[in-house]
Formats: sequence, structure tokens, C-alpha cells
Amino acid sequence: MVTAIPTDEFAERRERARALAEARGLDGLLVCARGGGTLDRYGDVLYLSNFYSPFPYIPDLVGNWTARAHAFVVLPAKGDAILISDVPNDGTIAMPPDGIVYTDLVLESVVDALNGAGLSGGTVGLVGGDVLPVDTFKSIERALPDVRWDSAGDILATLRAVKSVSEITLLDQSAKVGSRTIEAMMAAARPGATHGDVVAAGQQVLNAAGGVLYNSFMASGRGGDDPVLVKSNFPTWGSSEPLQQGHWLRLGISGVLNGYYFDVSRSKAIGPATNRQIDLFEAAIASVEAGIEAVQVGATAEQLARAGLGKQEELGFEVKGVFSGLGHGIGLGWDSPWLAPGDTTVLAPGMVLNFERTIQQDGFLGDFEETIVVTEDGYDRLTDAQLRFW
Repeated sequence: MVTAIPTDEFAERRERARALAEARGLDGLLVCARGGGTLDRYGDVLYLSNFYSPFPYIPDLVGNWTARAHAFVVLPAKGDAILISDVPNDGTIAMPPDGIVYTDLVLESVVDALNGAGLSGGTVGLVGGDVLPVDTFKSIERALPDVRWDSAGDILATLRAVKSVSEITLLDQSAKVGSRTIEAMMAAARPGATHGDVVAAGQQVLNAAGGVLYNSFMASGRGGDDPVLVKSNFPTWGSSEPLQQGHWLRLGISGVLNGYYFDVSRSKAIGPATNRQIDLFEAAIASVEAGIEAVQVGATAEQLARAGLGKQEELGFEVKGVFSGLGHGIGLGWDSPWLAPGDTTVLAPGMVLNFERTIQQDGFLGDFEETIVVTEDGYDRLTDAQLRFW
């Protein structure tokens, strides 16, 4: 059963963001997000307003539309918040109706809102600059030449790192749906099936639950003296080569349910597992579990990373791959902290973390990922997918 975020919680989030901005000496915040059919980076605006734009990005056509697929919250340190949206309110926006501006001319409406909020000559913190096109930002700068801009993405990152009870409930629901999805995919992974067949089996479960697939990192192959690697970058399930008896398969899937992400990975053998395949599968599990067992309030993200990555090295596997950390926070996207050397963020109750390792050696590959929530006395596990398929 879906547990919605109470409307009052969104108002409280805006007040906390406002207070952090004011404490930094900012006159207000301009918060940007981008939606569209691929989800993109919607988290900061949805966090403050419960608004997501489903419109895909299209280039501006002056006089007709600007900054489509983007949404903005103008949040003055003193005054009411304003949401600029490019699609009509579907009844779910958690802001007062008189604070919502629906328009095709998003860029121009942002400038008007900043002017109306008294922010045309102050210092404004920009949140979501990584999803704001340079041309759009330059247009805002030209229209408001007296604004002093400051990077303020860390304000929302700090707030989003610790989840409320309602958010944890939604993340738990999402993790369970992700778990059922990957189990369906693993069941479909038989000799003769393609990567696309495997993803299609998972989509039946995910779509029926109201979820959206963000990605499915997939690879299969054979290790040893004559290794084989089967994968595709676009789409990641696009390889037409069927699974073969004796190959290994790794799945790393991520998706969204009710705005909140799931992220889970598993491995299996196609046919009976060999000892060498199992070695890699078990090493990935052991490395993740070592990091999870280090979870406690007051520990740092870096300490968790060193526990898991140290276990990997202890087992005789080099730390390498496309992602060098042990994991990350998860929520309305990939959240802080990052479980990697150098991230000294201190764990607090309510943080939801993903632990992941992909281990490769001699053409063999093992992959494993789990989601936990930090509690006062340790952690609770949110993912509950079958651990071993051998």
C-alpha cells in the first residue's frame, strides 16, 4: 500500500531549506530540476513541491516555449515559495495554488518570479545547476544582471540525505518491488534467452506495480582461457546474442516507484554453476556484507567503504571497475553520502544506503547490491530479493 508524503512535510522541507539559505547569507534559492520520459534529475523540485514534469526536453522556440521539461522553485529567504511548472497541476502538487505558475514560457516566468520575490538584486543560491542548460542560465543572468549567484546544491543534498518516516516507507516499498523485479528477471535467464527477454520479464512485474525502469546494467559471458563478454551500451539490454549454458550473468537494475528509487544487483550461472563462478559471486556478496556490518551511527561513509573494499582485497580481488566506491545514498535519486574513500559524512539514523560491488577476474564476474536504512542501533535491510541462485 502506498504511503504518501503528508502535505505538511513538504512545507517543513521548504522551511528547512529556507533557514539553511538564510544562515549562509543568501537572499533566496532558485531550485531547478528536469523530468521527462527518462526520469532525468527531478529530485530537488519534487522534494520541495511534489511536482514532476513528464514533458521531454525540446529546444526552445522563442515566443512559443522555453525551458520545457524543467521545473523551478523560487524560494526567497523571506516570502512565499513559487513553483514554475510546464504542465498543468494534476492535483498532487503540495503547494498553495496561488504559489503555482503553469506556463509554456518557463524561462520568462522564472525571471518574473525572481523579480516578484524581490530577488532581482540579491544573492541567490542555485540548486540543480547540473541540470540547467547553460543557455537557459545565461538568459536568466542577462535578464537579472544585478543578481549575485552562489552554488547551493549542498543545501538540498544535506536535507535529502536523512529520510523521514514516510520516505523510508516509500523506499521500502520501492526496494521490495525492485526485489520482485530482479527475481523475475533471474527466473527468465535461461539458455536461449536474450538480455531483452530477461528485461521484458522484469518489466511485467515492475510495470504492473506502477514502477519505472531507470536502467538495467547487464552482462553475460564466459571466463577462463577463452573469455567471452556479452553486453551493450545503448540500450544496456540491447545485445541479441542469447544466453548460453555455462555462462555467467550479472544484472544491476535501478528504477523508481512513487518517485523513490530502488537499486539492486544479483548474479547467476546459466546452467549449473562452476566453482570459479561461485568464487566471484560469493566475493561480491562478502564485500558488500562487510560494508553493511560496519554500519553504525557515528561511523563515516569512508569507513564503510574501506570495510567493504578491504574485504574485496583480502579475498584476492583487485578493486577496479566503472564505479570505484562501495555505494551511495538513495532516495529521489542518488543521494549523499557516497560510500567512497574521502567522504567523511557521519552516518545518522534515517539515512538509506546502497552497498554494491562488481568483481571481475579472468573473464568471470560477480555482482551484488543491497539497500539498508540506518537505525539507532544498527540497520534494517530493505531489499529482500533471493541472495543466491546457485
